[in-house]
Amino acid sequence: MPTGSNSIDWDTVWKSLDWDDDDRHQASERERLRLRARQYAAASRDRAEPVGDSRSVLTFDLGKEQYGVDVMLVRGVRTVSRIARVPGVPRFYQGVINVRGRIITVMDLRYFFDIAVTDEVASPTELVIVRSNHLEIGLLAHQVNEVVSIPLMDIKPIEHMPYMLGMTGSRIVVLNIVQLFDDERLIVGGLNTGGQQNDD
Repeated sequence: MPTGSNSIDWDTVWKSLDWDDDDRHQASERERLRLRARQYAAASRDRAEPVGDSRSVLTFDLGKEQYGVDVMLVRGVRTVSRIARVPGVPRFYQGVINVRGRIITVMDLRYFFDIAVTDEVASPTELVIVRSNHLEIGLLAHQVNEVVSIPLMDIKPIEHMPYMLGMTGSRIVVLNIVQLFDDERLIVGGLNTGGQQNDD
């Protein structure tokens, strides 16, 4: 998985993300450009600061947490209005949706990480579709934010949290999607419940 930013055209990666709504894409693009302007301004104020490797992540809010996933693993962003429930699966699986003929399993990280969910919190209606280990799973979100580039030195490891690469000073939890998708709890009845494609 690439961690450096020198050999990757992140503008092309960003534009290639499969958004379901042009207005939402454009709004996120404007926010990304504002962030880049702030980063350039900060760099010009302190040019002596060394530039190290960074990780580009798509950030999203779920409950009180803000998460980041490697943008190279993101295959789409959706608004979901209806999720088909599936009986006999763990609670963190909310059901499945059909995305252009592909059946995508929908996952709520709050239940996977045993985070308390209160009734007064609105149900998440955004979806970040992530692909790794030949699986596609949709991660529920209350709000999908933007693509940000985070210096690796700013991602501090969290003890006893194997599915997280770490947390930043701004409290973005950077997920380790590859390790997460290897979890045996994602296997239900001997079959992996992540969406699969036939083009592998």
